[in-house]
Amino acid sequence: MYARFFIALFFSMSLFAFAKDTIVKDLDGDGKFDKISINQETKTIIYLLSSLDYKKQTSLPFDELSKDAALEETKNGFKFENNIGNTVFTSFFRYNKKENNIELVALKRKIISNDYSAENGESSFDTVSKEFIGKWNRLDQTTNKVIALPTLKAKIDLENVSLNQFNDTYLKKFEQQSLTFYKTEIAK
Repeated sequence: MYARFFIALFFSMSLFAFAKDTIVKDLDGDGKFDKISINQETKTIIYLLSSLDYKKQTSLPFDELSKDAALEETKNGFKFENNIGNTVFTSFFRYNKKENNIELVALKRKIISNDYSAENGESSFDTVSKEFIGKWNRLDQTTNKVIALPTLKAKIDLENVSLNQFNDTYLKKFEQQSLTFYKTEIAK
């Protein structure tokens, strides 16, 4: 009887540990667990913070939320990964004690394809320092070899956003900024 109970407990904990759509972690530093999850039906990220008396909070609805969108714990928060087309967006979030909310602290956008005539590489943005970094590859038309473009570093002014104001609209703003920089670099 006890053996069955512990086996069932082990398997249920294992399934929970490998779930990619839920995180249970103390995000707000008060010693109590908080919960973040992806709701595919409403296309939102739902979060319950103990510091907000577990009142349900949500992101804005996503127009494009991939079925394999995932959450993963990080040292100081969590990351959210969403595939839109051939682009992987990774958004990093952390709890802000001053604002008593979860905020976006960094973004990463990665495109890997065999077609080097289009954008290929990655770009990132740190919301605190406002630093944009672009690392792209392109096909050299004369030698027909893939070459790495020089790393681009620039300051950009995308507004800070908390999780309850976040969705793929923000990701698309970042994508437009990345494409603008990429097209400028490729034209050189």
